[in-house]
Amino acid sequence: MENLDSVLDNMTDKLIAYDEIAFLDMVQYVWRRGWSLDTASTPSDDSELRRALKACIIERMVELWTAPPRNTAETAPVWCSNVPALSDPFSVIKPEEQSFWEDEPSNPIFEKRNIFAPKEFMFFL
Repeated sequence: MENLDSVLDNMTDKLIAYDEIAFLDMVQYVWRRGWSLDTASTPSDDSELRRALKACIIERMVELWTAPPRNTAETAPVWCSNVPALSDPFSVIKPEEQSFWEDEPSNPIFEKRNIFAPKEFMFFL
């Protein structure tokens, strides 16, 4: 049975593989399922990249879900605030497309963990 944690694992896999379309489909899937984002379990991943991406994904979904017109009362799980920045930078943009984005502002949620994502990354209507 699928749950928020298994979908979050898949979302992380898609970002690492630079499969933004599949990733964005999953963002909408989470929204439609109506899962409480604060129920996401503390990641058991050994990878600092995977832990950082999961925290960023959850925090960005909270930001999107609580903004108009959605206005839900979501919060991020406590573990998100304990996930540090990466030692080495990562970008959710494919390496061959990064030069196109180099002058664009970064999303602050991702930036605080040394991850580049465009400012409006994950936005959907």
